[in-house]
Amino acid sequence: MNAPLPSRRSARWSAVAALAVLVALAVGAGLYVGGALPAPVPPEAGPFGYTDYAQALNHVRPSGDLDFEGLKRDRPALERFVASLAPVSPHRQPERFPSPQDGLAYWINAYNALVLMQLVERYPEGVGASWFGGFYWTRAWPVGGERLTLYALEQRILLGEYADPRVHFALFRGTRGGPRLDGAPYQPEFLDAQLNDASRRYMGDARHVKLEDKTVHLARLFQDHEQDFLAALPEGRGGNVLQFVWAFLPDTCEERPGCDTRGDLDRACGPLLDKCRIDFIPEDTSLPDAANPAERR
Repeated sequence: MNAPLPSRRSARWSAVAALAVLVALAVGAGLYVGGALPAPVPPEAGPFGYTDYAQALNHVRPSGDLDFEGLKRDRPALERFVASLAPVSPHRQPERFPSPQDGLAYWINAYNALVLMQLVERYPEGVGASWFGGFYWTRAWPVGGERLTLYALEQRILLGEYADPRVHFALFRGTRGGPRLDGAPYQPEFLDAQLNDASRRYMGDARHVKLEDKTVHLARLFQDHEQDFLAALPEGRGGNVLQFVWAFLPDTCEERPGCDTRGDLDRACGPLLDKCRIDFIPEDTSLPDAANPAERR
């Protein structure tokens, strides 16, 4: 009469054990993606610097497209720089990065170099070949004793610790429609000017900002990070992301014929930039491959 009881108890404990395993896996995955796991710290192979990374960046075209054949030839230089990140970081040795500019330049260069390394490893596949944005969170890299995914680098460190919205335009996402990779490393002594240049470059691309009558077509990046841009506006400027865009548009189109200027935005959208409709447009996720310029949309 009582024989079935042990079976029911066994099934109950099996279910509890299975649930515990699932919870443990979920917690572990969360720690992995969030960059909360430690990584081994190898000895430094030499003084830390950006020389090897600069060598890899020689293969960035003025358009922002990448010469992957040249990158493959200089892959050892890129690999040396990526390896140099493992023992050194502002988190592990803050005395070597005494100013916020030192730290921020390091993290931007680290992020962009890891994106570049991942593209070289996966070539000819690009970001779009990954499911659910897996390009940014399925791979973790040893950086200064931490095991960091691109997601953790961006969300926890670059945006969480520095809160400079211009960083959004300096981070290379590995796509043709995203922010362009600069042809030189970010340097702490020039960082403010470089971030301004990256922001102007992004705003000056018609794929990211385009005015048509009373509609402003904006890249979806502005929608995804709207609160970051609004938080950077001076008090009293209102809650309009176009105010941030306006700050980085050119005054004239002498260098870029046919561009949209601050005056164009003022005339179309009014002095408070509140008379226009904003249309957010998707990003071109194709690979920025100089060998395939026809793919540009």
